[in-house]
Amino acid sequence: MKVSFDFDGVLETTQGKALARRKINEGDQVYIITARQEATMSKSVYEVAKELGIPRLHVYFTNGKDKWNTIKRLNIDVHYDNNEEQIIKIKENTDTKAELVSYE
Repeated sequence: MKVSFDFDGVLETTQGKALARRKINEGDQVYIITARQEATMSKSVYEVAKELGIPRLHVYFTNGKDKWNTIKRLNIDVHYDNNEEQIIKIKENTDTKAELVSYE
């Protein structure tokens, strides 16, 4: 299964990392899909990817654009995000199961 995570508010948190580790251990292909700007805000994203063992080729920056296009193109099965607006757009425009999460 292909599973993707938003970074800010999700994969940067302890709970988000724990879920990603579980998905990796279950054999899922894990991706990071973030609206961050790649040119200026990628360092911490790549650091967490390395920490979790997520290949750099599985890290995608939408540079402020909606994530559903990338999610659809990659044929993601499940996406975890803390942005309700993005969840709605993913559900409206893809067949991906979009999960709203709230981590502190």
